[in-house]
Amino acid sequence: MPHTSKPVVFIINSLEGGGAEGVMCRLLSIMKSYFLSQQTKVFLVLLDDVQQDHQAPDYVEKVVLNSKGSLLKGLTLLQSTLKKIQPQFCFSFLTRANALNVLLSKRVGYQAFISERVATSSHFAHGLKSLISKALVRVTYPKANTVVACSAGVAADLVTNFAVPQDKVSILYNPYDMDEIASKAGETVADLPHKPYIIATGRLAEIKNFSLLIDAFAKSATSYDLVILGQGELEQKLKTQANQAGIGDRVHFAGFKTNPYPYIRHAQFFVSTSNAEGFPNAIVEAMCLGKAILATNCESGPAEIIADEYPLSLDNFATKKFGCLSPVNDVESFTKGLNFLSNEQKQAHYGELSQKRAKSFSNAIFERKVIGIIEGHADKEATAYVHAG
Repeated sequence: MPHTSKPVVFIINSLEGGGAEGVMCRLLSIMKSYFLSQQTKVFLVLLDDVQQDHQAPDYVEKVVLNSKGSLLKGLTLLQSTLKKIQPQFCFSFLTRANALNVLLSKRVGYQAFISERVATSSHFAHGLKSLISKALVRVTYPKANTVVACSAGVAADLVTNFAVPQDKVSILYNPYDMDEIASKAGETVADLPHKPYIIATGRLAEIKNFSLLIDAFAKSATSYDLVILGQGELEQKLKTQANQAGIGDRVHFAGFKTNPYPYIRHAQFFVSTSNAEGFPNAIVEAMCLGKAILATNCESGPAEIIADEYPLSLDNFATKKFGCLSPVNDVESFTKGLNFLSNEQKQAHYGELSQKRAKSFSNAIFERKVIGIIEGHADKEATAYVHAG
């Protein structure tokens, strides 16, 4: 990007609690020195006027619209806003914001950079709303100037299933500040379990498949307890499942924590049983804290993080370069993983590998790649992972 005072705009549905919203705010914080050095005015446009759980940095001018989740209302409000700002480019996160960004780019006259944060095919799996969302992706995403995927798995899905040209795709892994995570992990919390425990985090929803985790935990020989951080519609069902399996006193549903890191820090190891991910922040955050990882080999992210491979096919539990993987929705294999990592020497070994791997996702690497994207010479090396088929 040449030295210019022409503004740039970042767009997202809202700053409600969520992974994509957190990454958007981290992106803006990391890019502060770059935009200030370019004398560039930066706007953050929120499509919906709802509770804001994340905080954008002070140098960013925030504009809050009130589209109430409506694509058409969002189109009208965002068009009016962007015509006033006249940006050089708009960089958006999430499907609705991405679609609007692309639709308005020619009309207003700017470059559209869009970022997909989920494996689209898996995320929009069922129902009329999912069909509409997939159609919207298929119509708009190929017309963006650049499509930024948060993992090679997400990129492959967009190329293979949504007709996004491969030469438009850049892969940008999420950024992590190891020092900040370690500092937050040192905070004192009053409700740590008294017994050694394994930890899992995430929304208590079908896609996270905590049901499999409870089944595997019940069948395992581990002596540890299990702590699950998160909230969601399946909480009571999962508690009932644990009680019926005879492990209700060993499975602790600790609810949502604004700072999960002390709980992760004190765990023996970290587990993830998701059926699908975009890029699983929780896995890398646990790696930053030196925790050994056992995860399902879902689309997308875990194989790239833990095995440094994509694509990767598994038919049983396996140890990999930086941790342990199990096939999706395979109770027996995940049980083997729980038994394997219940050995403290193995926890220490894979914990060291976790910390080594976490350094690959530093803020500095992230900043360099974002600059490459917005200056038009994005590093395309990672797209070697992507295979259209």
